[in-house]
Amino acid sequence: MFASKQPAAGAKTRSGAPRLSFIGTEVTVSGDLASDAQFQIDGRIDGNVRCASLSQGPEGTIAGNIFAEEVRLAGTVEGMVAAGTVVIEATARILGDVAYDTISIEAGATIEGRLGRRAALGLGSEAEPALIATPVSFSPARAGDAEARGVYAVPDAAQ
Repeated sequence: MFASKQPAAGAKTRSGAPRLSFIGTEVTVSGDLASDAQFQIDGRIDGNVRCASLSQGPEGTIAGNIFAEEVRLAGTVEGMVAAGTVVIEATARILGDVAYDTISIEAGATIEGRLGRRAALGLGSEAEPALIATPVSFSPARAGDAEARGVYAVPDAAQ
C-alpha cells in the first residue's frame, strides 16, 4: 500500500545520472566506504573510499585512501588519492601521494606527498598499489619544520 519503487543505492536515476550520497558534518564513519554513486563528504571518514565521483567540503576529513574517477577536495585527506581527474581547492590539505590523469591545484592548497600520473605509477582505474603508506595525523605544531621535511604549500595569490 505504501510501497514505492525506489531505485537501489548507486542505481542511476531516470536522467541516467548516478545517485548522490551525503555524509554530513555531524557524521563520522569508521570503516571503508564503497559505492558506484557520487559522494559529498562534509563529515569524517576513517577508512578507504572507493566511488565514481567524490566531492569533499572544507570541513570534511578522510583518514584513508581514495579511489575514484573524479575527486574535488577542499578538506583534509590523510592518505593516498588515486583518480582520473583531481581538483584540489585552496582550503585542501593532502597528507599523502596523489596519482592522477588530470590535476588542478588552486593557490593556497597544501600537499605533503608526491604527485604522479596514474599510468607512470602503474595505477589504472581499478588497480591499487601494492604498498600504501597512510599518515596517521597531521600536527600543526610541526608546521615550522615543514621545509626541512620537504613539505611545500602552493602560495596563496591573496597574500
